[in-house]
Amino acid sequence: MKELLMATVLTLSPAHAAGSPTQAGTAGTTVKVYFAKGFGIPGKLVPVTRTAPHRGVARFAVEQLIAGPTAKERARGLHSELAGALRGRSTCGADFTVKIAKGTATLRFCRTVMGNGIGSDARVLNMIGTTLKQFATVKKVVALEKNGRCLFDQTDRGTSCLTGRE
Repeated sequence: MKELLMATVLTLSPAHAAGSPTQAGTAGTTVKVYFAKGFGIPGKLVPVTRTAPHRGVARFAVEQLIAGPTAKERARGLHSELAGALRGRSTCGADFTVKIAKGTATLRFCRTVMGNGIGSDARVLNMIGTTLKQFATVKKVVALEKNGRCLFDQTDRGTSCLTGRE
């Protein structure tokens, strides 16, 4: 229980955002959101800054990936293949949950995430991983579908993101 409480605090605390210009415990923390530029595999990522209006900086950063770049950023060639990719009803009352414990950020989508093929899937996983690893408490990122399988994993078990093997 103590670890769960600590993980929740770390997920919410801006003090753990790398390079955070604001003091711990305040809203208005600047975070980076990494959008794709081009369509390479896994693709070039370009950081843009956003200001989190609350202390849940990891949650806010993923929300921004789902929202996608602004019109001005799109004009620069940036895109997010997560934008418009979520379908169906939520199993948790939100688009996703994110928990950070023991250096691992576990992002579990609560709606179906529609992939657009190997290249697109690789770019999505790269954007998620890079965006969440900006936080000092995150060394590894695990992205899961709503059913608990690794996101975009087509293996029989669907556990390659957990085991490192197919």
